[in-house]
Amino acid sequence: MKINKALFFLAPVLVSTALFAESAPELPPAANIENSAVAAAPTENKFDFLEQNGQKFILVAQIPTVEANDEFAKNVGIMDQLRKSLLTLNEHKKIAFTEEEKAATDKKIAELTEELKKADATMAKAYGYSISRDYVHRIVETVLCLKLTDEEYEKAKAETGINPEKDLLVKGDDKYRRIAVIPDERANDEFRLNVQKMIALRERVVQMNKFIEKMPAGDEKTKASEEFEKEKKQLEENNEKMVKAYGYSVARSYLMEIAKSKLYVKVNEEEFLKAKKLSEEASIRADAKSALAE
Repeated sequence: MKINKALFFLAPVLVSTALFAESAPELPPAANIENSAVAAAPTENKFDFLEQNGQKFILVAQIPTVEANDEFAKNVGIMDQLRKSLLTLNEHKKIAFTEEEKAATDKKIAELTEELKKADATMAKAYGYSISRDYVHRIVETVLCLKLTDEEYEKAKAETGINPEKDLLVKGDDKYRRIAVIPDERANDEFRLNVQKMIALRERVVQMNKFIEKMPAGDEKTKASEEFEKEKKQLEENNEKMVKAYGYSVARSYLMEIAKSKLYVKVNEEEFLKAKKLSEEASIRADAKSALAE
């Protein structure tokens, strides 16, 4: 199981999410969503798919809120941890010295296997997600939150026109202010790529500075210092653009809340054609129903 999170960033009771049931591929038995209660409410009669590196992915879930996306990410993490624990236990079984130790390991493997099976079935019903399939997770909307000091937070609460429930956020000991919404897939891809470049450039500038400090005086140090100044200036210019566009500065810390996302499952050609046909048939039925209503 792999999830491509579309560039970088980021006891399961899942948030129900409407699925595009008409275009869902046939999944393994534990992950078959075609007749699930959740999947009975398709989001739209549109065949939504991606192609990446010659592979096809079709939409199986739209995750519509921050809470639902947090829950999805948490449960994917739980499933991944269960899988890793099973791999560890199976390796441990190979080197167990006694029959009692092997029996205890077998018991734990059976318990975790059943737990993973149940979690997999629940995730399939809620999201069309199975640990045995590969996915692309596309971010549709992000809420960008600036981390505040206690002083900044108190000052923000006192600002005229601010709505603490809408504009401010507290998570544990950390306090944030919502400063921007990244509204679509293309904008999210661009934003995250730019952040990734900014962080890489900042790290390069930091490392260059450390290296130069240790260099002996001379032509090589002068040349390296000139290169460092160019990189530093580039970082400052890029940072200014990011602040202007998003309120994002590489010098501050942020929380990026995924507010809306789409989950696509990788399919073979047969699954792709079947899903496309089902979608076309669903569209025809919807058009006929609409015509009769008129």
